[in-house]
Amino acid sequence: MIRQRSSNMNSLIALPSNRQNRVINPNRRGVIVVLAAIMLVFLLGFVAFTVDVGYIQLTKTQLQAAADASALAAAQELSGTDTPEVVRTNARASAQAIAGLYRNGNLSSVTLNTSTDIIFGKTSWNAATNTYTYLWGDNQTPYNVIKVLAKRTVNGSSDNRLPLLFGPVLGTSSANITAESVATFQPRDIMLVLDFSSSMNDDSSLGAIGDLGRSYVENNLLTMYQELGSPVYGNLTFTPQYAKLKGRTASGTIPHIQCTFRRKSIIVTSTLALSQVRLQFSDGATQTFSSLSGLTGTYSGTGGNANKEITNCWVRSGTNGSLSSGNLGEKFDFTAANIKTALGLNGTYPYPGGSWSEYITSVQSSSTTPGGSGSGDIGYAGYRDMYGYLTWINYLQTQREQAYDTTNLWQTSEQPVGALKDASKYFIDYIIAQQSNDQVGLSIYTHPNSPGALLEHGLTTNLSAIKSTLTQRQAGHYNANTNISAGMTVARQEIEAHARLRTFRTMVLMTDGQANLPGTSSQAKAAVVTEANLAAAAKIKILTISLGVDADTALMQQVADITGGLHFIIPGNQTAASMKTQLENAFRQIASTRPLKLVSGQ
Repeated sequence: MIRQRSSNMNSLIALPSNRQNRVINPNRRGVIVVLAAIMLVFLLGFVAFTVDVGYIQLTKTQLQAAADASALAAAQELSGTDTPEVVRTNARASAQAIAGLYRNGNLSSVTLNTSTDIIFGKTSWNAATNTYTYLWGDNQTPYNVIKVLAKRTVNGSSDNRLPLLFGPVLGTSSANITAESVATFQPRDIMLVLDFSSSMNDDSSLGAIGDLGRSYVENNLLTMYQELGSPVYGNLTFTPQYAKLKGRTASGTIPHIQCTFRRKSIIVTSTLALSQVRLQFSDGATQTFSSLSGLTGTYSGTGGNANKEITNCWVRSGTNGSLSSGNLGEKFDFTAANIKTALGLNGTYPYPGGSWSEYITSVQSSSTTPGGSGSGDIGYAGYRDMYGYLTWINYLQTQREQAYDTTNLWQTSEQPVGALKDASKYFIDYIIAQQSNDQVGLSIYTHPNSPGALLEHGLTTNLSAIKSTLTQRQAGHYNANTNISAGMTVARQEIEAHARLRTFRTMVLMTDGQANLPGTSSQAKAAVVTEANLAAAAKIKILTISLGVDADTALMQQVADITGGLHFIIPGNQTAASMKTQLENAFRQIASTRPLKLVSGQ
């Protein structure tokens, strides 16, 4: 009974066949252990490989950062004015100093081999292919590009390779890593947009006496006269004099008489005693001065004739009473034609535009308000009816300033255009000295033809030609007005059409006044803002310079802000010498700002 129950119990607890196989297959566990061990080896190898690859990449990134920073620092030392030896010394020291600040892999700093890891070169623009050519070597001067190599390699007996963490397990204990960076001054394409309107000679005309002082203005006019070669016309002197009309030659009891015309008074001088002077005024009235004595006297209207303008006079002296009806004496008519003769100016006028008669009319103007036609400047300065080279030079600047009228005013120191030209030439000289592969163009406003400005020079590396053109331009050279937007348009279109690849695009805009073309003043200003936005869209940065008391500084600041540029203000009411200094400082800052750029694959 008992055995049978046991047998039945065994049958009741019999295991399924599959579980029974597991239990009875003891070799299965050993196979799994072997496979797990093999996979662990591969897994550890993969982890080691991943760690070392990451370590290599981290070190390469650190080396690249060091190379980039070192190249940019070294490029700051590139100079066209220092000798190549000085440039190389300074650039290597700068690169090494910066590299030493960067950790890489297991080292706390990067060390450069200054003889092999810092390479100097020069770039040049190939206009035919629209590409840059890179030439490397110490002999490629002046340097404008530099290459820095940051390396973890074997260098002679020195092994500077990066030691790996797990690489030895796989048979590789170290890695060669090299990072390269090339830095250069980003070449600039610069358009000068310069104001050569008529107001650019305001500071050298007599109307500026109130702001700049009589001494400065008149000394400047003397300098201009001398720069024209101190020409001699008639009997003019530099210091203005009243016209002196001369009578007939003395003969016996007929005297020689001279009348100096001062408009509201005359000075009469005779070789014989005066006996009577009769004045006639612009309203036809007359006044007679009799019972005179002496050889000279000054006469003007009195009583009801006080402050009247004199048109002619009769002078009785000796026995010349018989020379006119009524025994009035010798007659003098103060007409412009007679004054012209008295000044000895009946010869040919020296320039294509203007005339001696027009000059005389200008001097005779009754206005005393400076500006306008220019004759007011003469009255304002107290030189009405006074003739001389001082007032003549003023007449040339204010009424015949354009090149087709007066061909050689560009030779003179008219201001502030003289300061503008000098500062612009200084700017160009600075760029030439730096030998930074910049191109410069020149747009002059205003010009009578469409679009209202002239492209004097397209973008070029022939900067000496631009200097020559600048020298030979004068205030109001082509047109008296101020069409700022037209100058900007011409400059922008030249940059868009001919700027080189990857250049820093810049426009330098200068004005001494407010835009008055095209259309009304408000329309002209709106056109300037429109052009600034077009320049910004073309990635052209505009640097503006407001010159003089009348400049629209708010508009120029707006133009600079729109394009991300800078605005310089040269205040008015200063001497031209002071303005010249500030202009040069502004141009120096513009010229010395050369953007650095990293390039690759060279």
